[in-house]
Amino acid sequence: MNNEETYLKETIGTRNPFQVPDGYFEQLTQQVMQQLPERKPQRSRLVALRPWLYAAACVVALFVLGTTTYHFRQQPADEPAPLASSAVSPADNSYIDAAADYAMIDNVDIYACLTEN
Repeated sequence: MNNEETYLKETIGTRNPFQVPDGYFEQLTQQVMQQLPERKPQRSRLVALRPWLYAAACVVALFVLGTTTYHFRQQPADEPAPLASSAVSPADNSYIDAAADYAMIDNVDIYACLTEN
């Protein structure tokens, strides 16, 4: 121990100078509750508006669903969709060029891939 602690123990001793009155903790809860002001619990505005927000979200969802359904029904059925056609003419190599540009492949890399077995 250091000198300060030794001095304090010699001067004061090991007894606790603080005492709690009898029955203090039994009455503490009641005293604190009596000192608190009474208030009604308040609802936040968001909680009060929640049903209206749900209704608005449903209306927006129905509107989006209806407009997309209407849009797709307006397309003629005899025309194939642009992505549905699987037959590509050999002269149309634009998709290969776009894929090569996307993958950053040059002619040397393409030749190397074609010659490897």
